[in-house]
Amino acid sequence: MDLQNRAEQILNIQKNAVNNLKINENMISSIKEIVKKQNKKNHIITTGMGKAGIIATKMSATLASIGIPSFYVNPAEAAHGDLGRILPEDLVIVFSHSGKSKEIQIMISKLHELNSHENYVISIGSSSQPEFSADSVINYGNIDESCIVKKVPSTSTTLMLIIADIIAITVAESIGFNDEWFKKRHPGGDIGNSYRKN
Repeated sequence: MDLQNRAEQILNIQKNAVNNLKINENMISSIKEIVKKQNKKNHIITTGMGKAGIIATKMSATLASIGIPSFYVNPAEAAHGDLGRILPEDLVIVFSHSGKSKEIQIMISKLHELNSHENYVISIGSSSQPEFSADSVINYGNIDESCIVKKVPSTSTTLMLIIADIIAITVAESIGFNDEWFKKRHPGGDIGNSYRKN
């Protein structure tokens, strides 16, 4: 294998997918809904299985670090009591490339039963019609995973991460996020040290 050539192919596949990503109406409406939930002090819950779950965990950590209360719920654990973490009117962001994960289908169905459909659900993935009930669907369409084994999440998780960052940062800045806000939530580490030097 020509390693240089193959590495460049992988890079180009992912670059092309990012270049084709568009800010659409559903993304903007989702951002507005998260802002509304933040103003009401509701929590933002993220969820997803496997690699998508790792992206969901990262988004939750980003939201929390910029002052928006958030945590991750594992769909497989949801049916074993973790549904109780989610209050009515909390907003749930689901990361699922196919939109067909059985664990997520069960989680969202049982969540709506528990909270009488009071949770707003956002789906992020390739499907425009995920197999679970969602109020807003952010789909990036058909993409080419960059591994020769096309089942390996690669391009899809890159797009999920970018969408998550677009949403989180736009929400934060629209509600007044600034340096002082960030400083209060980062007293430790190199970030904390950098603020103490200023």
